[in-house]
Amino acid sequence: MTEATLSGNLHYLMKMHGNLSVSELARQTKIPQPTLHHILNKTTKNPRKEALQALANFFAISVTQLVGTLPLQPIIPDSIKSSLKIMSVPILDWNLIKDRVQGHSSLPTTSEIIISSNASQNSFALTMPDSSMEPMFPEQSILIFDPAKQPKDRNFVIVYSPDSNSYTFNRLFIEDDEYFIKQKQKDNQTQLAKLDFAKDKILATLIEVRLQF
Repeated sequence: MTEATLSGNLHYLMKMHGNLSVSELARQTKIPQPTLHHILNKTTKNPRKEALQALANFFAISVTQLVGTLPLQPIIPDSIKSSLKIMSVPILDWNLIKDRVQGHSSLPTTSEIIISSNASQNSFALTMPDSSMEPMFPEQSILIFDPAKQPKDRNFVIVYSPDSNSYTFNRLFIEDDEYFIKQKQKDNQTQLAKLDFAKDKILATLIEVRLQF
C-alpha cells in the first residue's frame, strides 16, 4: 500500500458517491474527521485497520481494493445501488449519445458516476472536451444529462443535427413556440440557430455539472 494510492482511491470514491464531503463520510463511518483528512492528504503512514475496514465496508469494496493492491471495480453492483438508494450513469463518448438516448444498454463505457435516483434510466454523463464554454463549463468538467427531462427556456441541451451528423451543446431559447440554440461560428462569434424539428432533435437536458479539481 502507498499513501498516494489510498488517498487517490478515497478521493475517487467520494467523488463517485455524489461528491461526498469529509464531514458526511465521517458521520457515516464513525471515523474522526482528522483521520480522514490525514488519509486524503497522504500524511498518515499507517492507517488503523479498523478505519480501513470501515471505509471499505461503506463503499462496498475490499480493503485490498481500497489500498490499491487490487483494482477498483469501475461498475457498482445493482444490489449496492439499491441498498444505498442511489443510481449510476455511464460517462460516455460524445459519439454514443444518440445510441444511449435510443435505449441501447450495452454501450462501451470506461466509468460511471453516482447521481441521485430521481433521474431517468437513460441518463448519462459526458466530459467537457475543451475550453470552448469556459468559465461556465471548464474543460474536463462532468456534464450530467437526462433525456426524459422536458427542456425549458434557457436550459442547456444537446441537439443532434442529422444533416451534418453533429451535436451541439449550448443554451436553448424558446419564444412563441419556436426553439433556438446558440451556435459558435468559425470566427468564434455566436448566433441563434432556429431548430427544425422535422430534422433536428433535442436529445437531452443538462441536469447537473461537476467540476474536477
